[in-house]
Amino acid sequence: MGLPTIRRRVRNLEGVFFIDRFAGCPPLTAEEIEALAGRMAAGEKWTDEERGRLVKQCPIIQGELLIAASRDEVFIKRYPGVDLAEI
Repeated sequence: MGLPTIRRRVRNLEGVFFIDRFAGCPPLTAEEIEALAGRMAAGEKWTDEERGRLVKQCPIIQGELLIAASRDEVFIKRYPGVDLAEI
């Protein structure tokens, strides 16, 4: 097995173990989600714990926010004036 294949498999396993570490954590509150979205918009970094809890709860639809996670990326979209929960 080649070195790139081994690296990819180890990275995938690390991602699984990282998410499972937050299995017992409570879900994020609406205030925490808003604060995280505001910090990302300001260019601030999240902690590993915050990112892990968010990824575990994704997708999140809250008011104007749509938060989704794919692999190691978290995507936040805000639709001003649209309540996504009603759609």
